[in-house]
Amino acid sequence: MSVRQPDLFYADKHPHRSAPPVRAYRKAEKSTPAAFAWESMASWVRHMHRLFAIESPSSDHYARVRTTARELTVERIRQCRHADDLTRCEAMLVHADSGWLYGLDRAFTRAERGERLVEVRNRIVLLGLGRTEPKAKGPRLDPMRLPDVALLRLIQTHADPRLVEQLRAERQRRLDAITGPKP
Repeated sequence: MSVRQPDLFYADKHPHRSAPPVRAYRKAEKSTPAAFAWESMASWVRHMHRLFAIESPSSDHYARVRTTARELTVERIRQCRHADDLTRCEAMLVHADSGWLYGLDRAFTRAERGERLVEVRNRIVLLGLGRTEPKAKGPRLDPMRLPDVALLRLIQTHADPRLVEQLRAERQRRLDAITGPKP
């Protein structure tokens, strides 16, 4: 049957078949909204409060909240040097499911929120102690790292005889380093 022939069953009621259009017109794909740029912990807190104040039930808003919230990583928490910003962030993480239409409870799993909350609290304590980096990991009582005064005091007062022998060996090593080994 040719394109110009009428359909035998419906006659001219249906339009004639035609060639497909050269261009197909479709709606343009919507790009997902970008997260707010990371500048600092304070700016992240401000952006999140601004997004929570909107409370618009739309997928674009949800996507922006999720991507902006996920900008908060453990590495970025460790870079923060301001305890007040960390305190605000801690309050947001603690009250994540307190009635926002789409809050941090939707952007992070409970485990991820807990991981970030622990890191924020550790960082607050660390800054409160006046440190920027945590102490190096190592044995709790390393005789090589003890100052001379503490070494002598422990030799005289410690109750464990094996540890006292280790401390005496360390004291002897230090004396040999200063005076040289005995012949």
